[in-house]
Amino acid sequence: MKNKQSKLTLGVFTILVCGFVLTSYLSYSTTKNFILGSAETETLPLISDNIYSEIKKDLVDPINVSSLMANDAFLISWIASGEDELSAIQEYLGLIKKKYGYTSTFFVSEKTHNYYYSGGILKTISESDSHDVWYYDFIRMNKTVDLDIDNDEAKNGLMTVFINHRLEKEDGELLGVAGVGLQLTEIAEHIRHYEDLYHHKIYIVDQAGLIQIDSDRNRIETENITELIGIKEVSAEILSAGEEAKIVEYKDRNGLKTASARYIPEFGWYLIVEKDQESSLSGARRSMVRNFIVGGIIAVVISLLINGVMKRYNQRLEQQATSDDLTQLLNRRAFMDNLAREVSALNRYGYSSAIMMIDIDDFKSINDQFGHIAGDTLLVEIVNVIKETLRTSDLMGRWGGDEFIVYLSQLDREKTLLIAKRICEKVEQHEFSLGNLALNRTVSIGIAFLDSMVENVDDEICKADDALVNGKKLGKNRIEIAE
Repeated sequence: MKNKQSKLTLGVFTILVCGFVLTSYLSYSTTKNFILGSAETETLPLISDNIYSEIKKDLVDPINVSSLMANDAFLISWIASGEDELSAIQEYLGLIKKKYGYTSTFFVSEKTHNYYYSGGILKTISESDSHDVWYYDFIRMNKTVDLDIDNDEAKNGLMTVFINHRLEKEDGELLGVAGVGLQLTEIAEHIRHYEDLYHHKIYIVDQAGLIQIDSDRNRIETENITELIGIKEVSAEILSAGEEAKIVEYKDRNGLKTASARYIPEFGWYLIVEKDQESSLSGARRSMVRNFIVGGIIAVVISLLINGVMKRYNQRLEQQATSDDLTQLLNRRAFMDNLAREVSALNRYGYSSAIMMIDIDDFKSINDQFGHIAGDTLLVEIVNVIKETLRTSDLMGRWGGDEFIVYLSQLDREKTLLIAKRICEKVEQHEFSLGNLALNRTVSIGIAFLDSMVENVDDEICKADDALVNGKKLGKNRIEIAE
């Protein structure tokens, strides 16, 4: 893998250096043709890819959060309970708003038509109110998620990009719409930052060509590319672009432009990145020699970046393949691979070992009462408490949900039980904090002792799991040994 990575990096570096060397020795006419050609085939697509990734990240994360809200057991349970406890929904929406730094978080109930936000009930929506048309339009579209630019009444009318997500019961019954809002000025600042960074004009249009996001707020929802001089001639090509970049050229009052257009399916919008070719040609006339020097530096930087990105990507792939995203413990497959090696040593040398299955008592009540975000926080904290009790040589993995598996190697029964008791005591004595609330939790443990010559490790895991189940039937905070 490292050898292939080095070859690829060297190949990219060689191609870039050769390209800049050639352009430095060509005449102005050749340089002009090269700049126009490279903008279409290399520079613009590369910059467009970078901006595309960054813009998607700015807006995809809020979409994912709105999806989590729409599938949150706490929110669904709160609605089913009759929407009585206003402070609960305020705290829930406020927690998400604070955690992710959004301008607003909201839920609109289909039953009561109440518009809830972190400050309480903003209003009761009505089809007769022009500010509420978005809700009824969204419901009629029968879409799961949609982006809408509108004034945020909870923020004194600030222009905001709302991510609306449909909330339904399992049988498809509509419960309402949940989502988050991003202040349009913040997104415009991001666009302006990318324009300064890449020296390209960047904006986003909807499927009708109407500008939705632009660093110039005066253009938002007032200008349409199907009506603008120059670009209107190629607007049909732009609005038919797919996820792969489509390159078009046109002339406006300021001269020749090359633009990259690509469809962003998550939003149903098009990203347009424009390059002013006249300024590029003027710079090329004045600085061919300087471009060679700069080009060499760029070639080195891009090669180093590619090498670094590939290295981090490979490391990330390896980590994702072996670890649980939330707790950073071994995932089930990685744990079983490691366990197979440990059991092989046990069979060879006759070690005394044990498998523990650990389950958090009444964990579901945390998710139901405080939401999955709080549940995840508690889960990670309990894992850290358990890990403090284990040795570095012990294996611990996430088996699923709130259940964990531990392999203790080279330990007799007495020491294994001592470790299990310490885990139960430490978890029981630890105060877990959820916001301003402190609470205690317990765990139950099932243990299967492994002697030499283990024929089927899956059977031993099942024994530990059965012991855990039997123990939980008898109560909580228990240690049960497999027969």
